[in-house]
Amino acid sequence: MMKKQNTIYLGIGIVVIILIAAIAIFSAPKGEETTSTIKIGVITDLTGPAAYWGESTRVGAELAKQDLLNRGVNVNLVFEDYQLDTGKALTAAQKLVNVDNVKAIYAEFNPAAISAGSFLKDKNVLYIYDAAVTSPLEGNSNAYKTYLDYKEGCKQVANKFKEQGIENIGVLKVNLEFGKLCLDGVKEIYGSNTYVETYNLGDQDFKTQMLKLTQNDIGAVINVGFEGDTINTLKVIEEQNLNIKYGTVADTITEQVIEKYSNVLKGSISFGFIEVSSDFKKRISQEKISTNYGAALAYTHIMQIGEAFEKCDNALNCVKQEMNNAKSDDTIGFIQFKNHIAELKMQIIQR
Repeated sequence: MMKKQNTIYLGIGIVVIILIAAIAIFSAPKGEETTSTIKIGVITDLTGPAAYWGESTRVGAELAKQDLLNRGVNVNLVFEDYQLDTGKALTAAQKLVNVDNVKAIYAEFNPAAISAGSFLKDKNVLYIYDAAVTSPLEGNSNAYKTYLDYKEGCKQVANKFKEQGIENIGVLKVNLEFGKLCLDGVKEIYGSNTYVETYNLGDQDFKTQMLKLTQNDIGAVINVGFEGDTINTLKVIEEQNLNIKYGTVADTITEQVIEKYSNVLKGSISFGFIEVSSDFKKRISQEKISTNYGAALAYTHIMQIGEAFEKCDNALNCVKQEMNNAKSDDTIGFIQFKNHIAELKMQIIQR
């Protein structure tokens, strides 16, 4: 009798264990993180002046996440919208590290690259930032830079204007590090024939600066701000009927800019990424985004991060070695990381 009772209790116990296990498995939300989850923070602008780019980034990052999941690599993305506000960028970085416990951060634009970068210098977190500035690399062996070379790009644009016979050139320089990088490139071509007026990020009226520049008989003006800065520059050129050509970084010339200022853009010269691969364009064609570049860049680097952490079982030194040896990719012309700086194919576009 006792033996029979023990058998019954044992059977009941097994059933209970199976039920508990089943409940745990089926009640856990799909996509939730586990101990093997690679959690990546993304700090970008989703509702501010650069939201046209940040929304593109979100699309590319989500596509990378799905592709990684399809390969069995469990990735969780945590997005932070900082609206180009340095204070919000710092808060976002602190939250991602201290609360979300991310293993890597992908941050965009100079305000986040610098402020988040300063916080991350002594943190055991892989950091890739998408911006022109190089200062965040200093003192942080875990940091990597991606995006175009603004000094070289502006130098090439200025050289094209020089070849056209333009003797004097103007630069509308945003008061941020990438503005200085561009100016340095222009000065290598034009020297003392470079005339400069500055502005702060968020300024919308460039009429005074532009009129001052035209007093120096400039034949072209270069401004490498964001989409809104290009719009505000072209607006003055059109309203004042100024006979000058425009130079910028290609990703500021969005469909909205082309639609509004196609006539003013005639003769413009810009530097930019090579065209995003046709296959990638097809994959995101259903998404309503202003530019494919942010999506392609985010996709490329989120894939690299996910694959590196998966291969290295979260050992950061191994992850960095994998990043250093990252293979070339034609999604947006990634060549390699050299001294923690992404080498990307670049083109000069004349309209």
